[in-house]
Amino acid sequence: MKDYEIYLFDFDGTLCDTTEGIFNSVIYSLQCFGITETDREKLRFFVGPPLFESYKTLYNVSDDDAKWLIEKYRERYREKAAEESVLYDGVTELLQELKRRNKKIAIASSKPKYFVDEIAKHHDIYKYFDFIVAETFANNHSSKEELINTCLDYFGNPHKATVLMTGDRCYDVDGANAVGVDSAGAVFGFGTIEELTTAGATHILNKPQDLLA
Repeated sequence: MKDYEIYLFDFDGTLCDTTEGIFNSVIYSLQCFGITETDREKLRFFVGPPLFESYKTLYNVSDDDAKWLIEKYRERYREKAAEESVLYDGVTELLQELKRRNKKIAIASSKPKYFVDEIAKHHDIYKYFDFIVAETFANNHSSKEELINTCLDYFGNPHKATVLMTGDRCYDVDGANAVGVDSAGAVFGFGTIEELTTAGATHILNKPQDLLA
């Protein structure tokens, strides 16, 4: 893999396995809405895309109901997000090595920034990031293209050949392609190798350390 100067990362399914907290909070929100969900495989769709899109796509709810479900989701997730998450093996070492090589590192996530910050601090990796862009509670369905462009603006709009976006879903690859930067598909997350290669990922990662190959 070529050497890049700026490394952008998705969060859920790329740096951190947050499925337990996400699944349990989605189940809680649906219970409050009168829906009992037992298919945890179905809930994998909530990891990566904006919550608004996931609720509307999977449960065919109105915009107002989707917003209500998101509030119920956050009601529980605020209390459990950090403790119900775990870093992928090798993530801390990867970030340490990138900083040792004087690389710029940022997060571009569809997760609310409050949660990204809290979980990153809980796992002691917050200190490695030069910049973090994510959603606000008021705006919860930005595209990954918008988030990546915000990172590039922060870094002074560098030459795009020097930037790599790493994520585990097609949304991350699609966003990178739309902006014109290379992408690395993390198959250790929640997307499949078929999904990531079909989307056009520049590289495929079987583990975080593959970025250093």
